[in-house]
Amino acid sequence: MKSRNSAQNDANTVLGCGCLFWIIMMLIGLVIGGFCWPYVINTWLVYVGKTASVKFWHGMVISIIPSIGHLSLVLAVMTWILMLFLV
Repeated sequence: MKSRNSAQNDANTVLGCGCLFWIIMMLIGLVIGGFCWPYVINTWLVYVGKTASVKFWHGMVISIIPSIGHLSLVLAVMTWILMLFLV
């Protein structure tokens, strides 16, 4: 039977790994969103005749919302496919 301190250390280890996983996933989403959101938004702005004005950090700010950064990858691919036919 484990002592109380040993069980508490095991819980802290599992919790620490779980938090680290989510932090890494969020950082990946921020980087993906930082590249993809400006591409998607600026492509559509240019298509409708406006100037491209969205920067990398704007995309990162948009990607702070959970799962939006990863969603931007799908939207970037869809934008790229649509621009093949629209332009």
